[in-house]
Amino acid sequence: MTQLKNAVKITVKRESETRWSAKAEAVKAIAEGVTELVELLESLSDDISQTMDTRNEAGTLLQSILKFNFIVLLHFWNNILGKVDRVQKRLQDPTMNFKDAASDMEMLENYLKEFRDHLCQNAIEYSKGRCMEWGIEVERRVRRRRIMPGERARDSGLSAEDEVSRVLKMILDRFQQELTTRFRRLNDLNEKFGFLLDVRILLTMEGDENKESLQQHCLDLGNFYSTDISGAELFTEIADSQMLLKSRGDPLPTTPLDLLSFIVSYGDDVFPNLRIALQILLTIAVSIASCERSFSKLKLILSYLRASMGQQRLVDLAILSVERETLESTDFDDIIDKFAAVKARKVQL
Repeated sequence: MTQLKNAVKITVKRESETRWSAKAEAVKAIAEGVTELVELLESLSDDISQTMDTRNEAGTLLQSILKFNFIVLLHFWNNILGKVDRVQKRLQDPTMNFKDAASDMEMLENYLKEFRDHLCQNAIEYSKGRCMEWGIEVERRVRRRRIMPGERARDSGLSAEDEVSRVLKMILDRFQQELTTRFRRLNDLNEKFGFLLDVRILLTMEGDENKESLQQHCLDLGNFYSTDISGAELFTEIADSQMLLKSRGDPLPTTPLDLLSFIVSYGDDVFPNLRIALQILLTIAVSIASCERSFSKLKLILSYLRASMGQQRLVDLAILSVERETLESTDFDDIIDKFAAVKARKVQL
């Protein structure tokens, strides 16, 4: 382990089955230190002072690394996961809204679609250079399909380069499909409520084309929430709020919450449709990050030393751990005093 830490600049990490960031860090550590790792495994496999198990494990790992397919996929996934990790870190920013998140996801999807062939070819060229440097055979024996009765033509087979290119393109196609499927809700929310997020543009919108677009967004939102919102009246209320803000001369609201506070100051019945639309926007759930965070916290709370912990206590501790900011701002002295007063069993004689 000490030799591995000295050879590889980045600490080698375990692969995670759920977190994209952990996958990116695990692949990056190997990709950036693959030369040093190969040299270390070669020295360990040839070092007679090492145990037989160590030499055998080093030799087995070395054979797995020094393959054309492994080097191609290592470079390919390091490139892809690095881009995904950067977008993911942006999505985890508390200040990020779903409109910007949907835009980032769309840019990532468009990039993978536009540079699909380039990403595959770049990984193959990199791997061929490494194979030439380390003396690795790229081509292998072509496995031919067994000829069925009645067939005369023999399967020509694919070269190693063509086969790995086919695999990489299949990976990218499946990856784009998963992006579209998993973030469909995010895109739907952006289509419905995205026009309400950028309040400054909403309140300063001019031009017939922009107003037609805004009116269409209002009508679409009204059709979806037909029992709560009237699309035509929502468009009129937005225009009236623009007029009132201009007449008052106050600074324009910058967030949907500021706009909601402004229209509520006029009363609940003045802008009913705009108020309801903003309330839905500010309270709708768009992320499952808190759910994922709770699962990661459970592993820290419920360890093998606390296996006998009851369900209710586990839930309470998980809530306290997830809502740590609220917990740290709570004055427990006052809570303890109230609890002691309620549970006091002493009776004054």
